[in-house]
Amino acid sequence: MDVHVARRLGRLIKAELPEIERRWLERVQRDVGHAQGVELTQLRDGIPDYLAAMVQLLCEGDVDLLNDRAKSAWVGVAREHGITRVRIGFDISQLVHEFIVLRQVIGELAERDRELATAKDLIADIVEAAIGAAVQAYVEARDIEARRAQAENIGFLTHELRNPLTVAMMTSSKLRHRTQPETAPLVDALQRNLGRLSELIDSVLLTETGEAGKVVPKPADVELAPLIEGALEAARKVAEGKQVELHAHYDPQLTARLDPGLTRSAIANLADNAVKYTDAGEVEVDVDARSDQIIVSVRDSCPGLSQEELRTIFEPFKRGHNTKAGTGLGLAIARRAVEAQGGSITAESRGPSGCQFLVTLPRGQARHDS
Repeated sequence: MDVHVARRLGRLIKAELPEIERRWLERVQRDVGHAQGVELTQLRDGIPDYLAAMVQLLCEGDVDLLNDRAKSAWVGVAREHGITRVRIGFDISQLVHEFIVLRQVIGELAERDRELATAKDLIADIVEAAIGAAVQAYVEARDIEARRAQAENIGFLTHELRNPLTVAMMTSSKLRHRTQPETAPLVDALQRNLGRLSELIDSVLLTETGEAGKVVPKPADVELAPLIEGALEAARKVAEGKQVELHAHYDPQLTARLDPGLTRSAIANLADNAVKYTDAGEVEVDVDARSDQIIVSVRDSCPGLSQEELRTIFEPFKRGHNTKAGTGLGLAIARRAVEAQGGSITAESRGPSGCQFLVTLPRGQARHDS
């Protein structure tokens, strides 16, 4: 791309800023804003920043404009614009139309200058880069808003369920002390199922709290040995009943600074999931430490998962092809617990059987009193 053409176009845009803004606002309000009921000031938000960033891109960029550092300011404005349009209520076609109008207006002005005859492709390239960034930001913001709204609704529902459930559990506990021997099994069954319902509500609430981005980690100095053993307690009991071997390998002196509750939840849910779907063979839990990370690996001998199942396995209520009973929340909770601490979690399944889950957590440095 001719640097002379780029800089001449930048100077033209700078000189014609009021005219470009006037034409752009007029057309966008006619095509988009009027139907949407959007105020002119809302439409105008962002356009001065757009034009200023475009001038900078054209006047300061080198020959390969789309790879130059100056592009970052332009793309950054585009991302903010996409997020703003989510708040206003634009759909994606309206967002894209704004950019098309901007390209048309600048193109019309450039046609007046003979030396800018070759600038058409340059304008298109720059605007297309902005469309890509804005659309991506728009989609991500819409997804976050939808998840937050869903999480708030489910959080309210589970909170409302908690009160009558608490009363029912207290009542069943009182009945247990007064019941006759012949009715004791019925009360026991009632208590067990109320307990399961309570655990389900807690799981849904924790998952949706994570979706809403409301989980706040509380780092503390932790000795990992008791944390790991506590997290594996339930899985060990299930494994023993199924005659599945569960082995845990870790340094008993290992310490770290992390959120103990979230970390315990992540390990427990991964181990519970592995034991649940392993009917023969073994489950291996390995915890290792690096200077800045804690690595947790959970391997099992369950039936293998397809690539499609691996892509969705950490989503709430998503389960593999296995028909075993369950809510599909365990792995979702593990992911939220890990990501809330700035960590990552992945899953892989190679061959006809077996899965491995790998967790990395920022270790932090445990602070010991002297």
